[in-house]
Parts: sequence; structure tokens; C-alpha cells
Amino acid sequence: MKSWTCIENCGACCKFDLNERSDLADKLKKEDIALINSMTDRDGWCKNLDRENKKCLIYENRPHFCRVNEFSTTFKGYLKSGDKFLIDCCKQHISSNYGYQSKEMKTFRIAVSGK
Repeated sequence: MKSWTCIENCGACCKFDLNERSDLADKLKKEDIALINSMTDRDGWCKNLDRENKKCLIYENRPHFCRVNEFSTTFKGYLKSGDKFLIDCCKQHISSNYGYQSKEMKTFRIAVSGK
């Protein structure tokens, strides 16, 4: 069984559009949505992501919804399939932001394959 892991120099989950994520509506409070909106640049990327190095500038103090391994436990998909759900989510984010053949995707595939 493959295990999910977050990879360095990725940041794919730091770009999202709340309008495209209807599954978040019942997971976030109004305060969370306001915080996400205040953290998001016009291009959809988080203002707290160092885009050059793909590192979070507030990592130790990031909000709960940025803590993937904690926040994901509130999703039905996670409760049903655990790491597979997380792996599929990461693949979707990485592919949509960098491309299916990107170095980020290759690094992620290696990381989750355990090889």
C-alpha cells in the first residue's frame, strides 16, 4: 500500500479557487474563508508561499486548513480510502498546477511509491 507524504519544493496545494472546491463549503467556517481570501493573490497562489523556493513562509504558524494531514480527516473520501484519497488529491493539484509530466509530479510519484 502506498503512503501519502508531502514533498518539498512543491506548493501545489497553495493554489486553489474556492469556487472550484464546493467540497470545502461544509469544512470551513466563515472566518476560514475570509482568511483564505486574504491570503490569496489575484493569480490564486497563497501570498505566504515563496514562489521561487516553493516554501511556506508561515509554515510553523499556518492555519489548520493548510495542514493537509490533519484537515483531510474531515473529508468522506479520506475516511473511506485514507492515503489513497490524499495521493489522488495531490496528483490532481500537482498536475493542474505544474503538469502531469512535471518534476514535481515525478518527485511525488517516487515519494509515495516508497522506492
